[in-house]
Amino acid sequence: MNNELKDKLDSAFARMDVVTINNMLTEYGERYPKDRDLWFYRYNLLFIQGQYDEAAEIAKMCVEHFPTSYEAYYYLGASYQHEGNVMEALRCYETAMYLHMFLKYDNNDIYEDIIVQIRELQQKLSDIQQRYVDDNNVEKLNEIMLFLNGEKTIWEKEDDSIRDRKRIVIGTKNKYGNDIKYIGAYRLLNHRIVGEEVYNLIQTQGEFLNIIYEGKEFSLNGGEEYLLPIASSEECNMYYFKEKGKEYYVPQIEPKHFNYYRLNGDIEFVSKNNIYLSNPIPLKHSKSRRKLVLSFFVDGLAQEIIKGSEFERLMPNTYKFFKKGTICTNTYSCAEWTYPSLASYQSGLGILNHMLFHNNINSELPKNNTMLFEYIKSRGYHTCKMDGDWRSSYLCGYTRGIDQYVYQIQPMGSRAEQEIINAIEHIETFKDTDQYMWMCVGDLHDIADRYDLSLAVQSNLTLEERQHVESGETSVKQPYSIQKIECYKKTIQYMDTLFGILYNYIETHYAEDEYMISLFADHGQGYMVPKGRHFLSKERTKVAFMYRGADVEAKVTDEIMSTADYLPIMCKLLGIELKKENIDGMLPVAFGGDTERKYAITESLHPGDIYSAVANTKGYEVYFDNGEKTDDEGRFHLKDYKIYGYYRDGSKLEDRELLAQYERIFVERIAEKIIYD
Repeated sequence: MNNELKDKLDSAFARMDVVTINNMLTEYGERYPKDRDLWFYRYNLLFIQGQYDEAAEIAKMCVEHFPTSYEAYYYLGASYQHEGNVMEALRCYETAMYLHMFLKYDNNDIYEDIIVQIRELQQKLSDIQQRYVDDNNVEKLNEIMLFLNGEKTIWEKEDDSIRDRKRIVIGTKNKYGNDIKYIGAYRLLNHRIVGEEVYNLIQTQGEFLNIIYEGKEFSLNGGEEYLLPIASSEECNMYYFKEKGKEYYVPQIEPKHFNYYRLNGDIEFVSKNNIYLSNPIPLKHSKSRRKLVLSFFVDGLAQEIIKGSEFERLMPNTYKFFKKGTICTNTYSCAEWTYPSLASYQSGLGILNHMLFHNNINSELPKNNTMLFEYIKSRGYHTCKMDGDWRSSYLCGYTRGIDQYVYQIQPMGSRAEQEIINAIEHIETFKDTDQYMWMCVGDLHDIADRYDLSLAVQSNLTLEERQHVESGETSVKQPYSIQKIECYKKTIQYMDTLFGILYNYIETHYAEDEYMISLFADHGQGYMVPKGRHFLSKERTKVAFMYRGADVEAKVTDEIMSTADYLPIMCKLLGIELKKENIDGMLPVAFGGDTERKYAITESLHPGDIYSAVANTKGYEVYFDNGEKTDDEGRFHLKDYKIYGYYRDGSKLEDRELLAQYERIFVERIAEKIIYD
């Protein structure tokens, strides 16, 4: 029936019969109010009627809700083109062309028009560039050059620089969101020995900092004491500082590497060679903030493995540290793998709302929502993200609200041994300011990824535990394995030994009311799910979730929580007021909220797989499995779906009224993703 209605609408658009279109869209909206195609029809009608601003808002919404839709980018490109915004229009059209080609769509009419519009806009951009050359407008020319750099990778949608040895990233600058960042080598390198061929993010750890000045001479009204990050473009540079009437000549030997200079008051500065200057970091504390806030992300730490007495046995240092805080034993991840799960931690949104879901196409965190880092940055903290997880990299918008972004892919330089020491060094470096750091340890993935484990783990494994077992097509889809579970447990024990160094440092250097530390995970493990159990069983979806520090009670709670709750919990503990934005997270009663969750939902939205979900409560779990696979836009036909559940003792849930209630909940959640043909 919907196809027939769409055929009539297409015919009315071809005739430009606005009256008929309006009437039919009213009928369409009544029948299928959540249909994505309804938005496209409304966009076209508004554009025809000259209501360009309203049309553009719909196109922006479509891009955010369906970030892999070539049509959404096509329409947004048309809106920017009408505004005369050449670069944004070109960005959208080229993204639309990339998605159309990569995902092999059949709609050639739109594709051919995309090509025509790109050619026209490229010529306009060339004319604009020449005008800036004639006017010697260096600032505008730099904007175009940064734009063209993004064009090479379709604005990071197909960028794989974090895993490409040939991509020289260190020593370059680029635009990420609204910020222009210079990337220096985080660890001091003697480049005359190692050579610039290692300036990729596999062999070298990169430090991304916002650039506020590029050149050779500047003056700064610095105020009180502060740190000033400066990177030199050339080796053996010489700096002249004038501070409080005194002159200093300071060498900076290594190029493409930030040094932090402790300064006081106004300064004058001259450099022999070109330098990149980042934001000054005030060295002061505020009573309204914590001196240290740490988000400790342990990739893949399953709550089912550390439940009950096993927590103290396997992770004695972590248990000892967090037993003085709040340990949450009933928290469920919003999604079953890292990419969508971490996006929920930052945004407070579930996968259906943030839509970072596609395994082969990068998407950005939602621009219309405030991210956790942005909330904390607005409170006056110096913010840092230090990890090697390629599913939460700068390519996906994870530089927003971050002063210092440190990255090297996990197996090469961001392992637990390095990251614990990196974290301590970072905390010590910025001890005179109020700091927030997100750190990641991803070593538990080594088991599913079949990497050699640490020698400290190998020495405690029997031959039976090390023998070969079949793996699934991805780390997410690995079958149940007793051997891998034992490797996992012994890896946890070794990691906990390392974690103890960090806990000891914190307790030695900070009072309880000066810090706030959280430890959490993104998912469990597929090889822990017994054969015959659902893909989204608790072994995969139930995760570690714990807090300690100022205003955190010492208790263990079994309150049902979602990882989307992390954002409101953190804001509450840091005294930050949430904006009136729609999020899926809520403040649990354990942290001062008014009502407990009745359920926490985990969803799997993955191209080529069926959409499935589970609602976990204290008494039972209810599953929803669709009968048709999800497409590359995160949409699917609702067909032959099943809904069923089990009580916690394993017996089947037979309450039809209860199942019908959850059926309505699930269908309402996915209404926007359903294809209504």
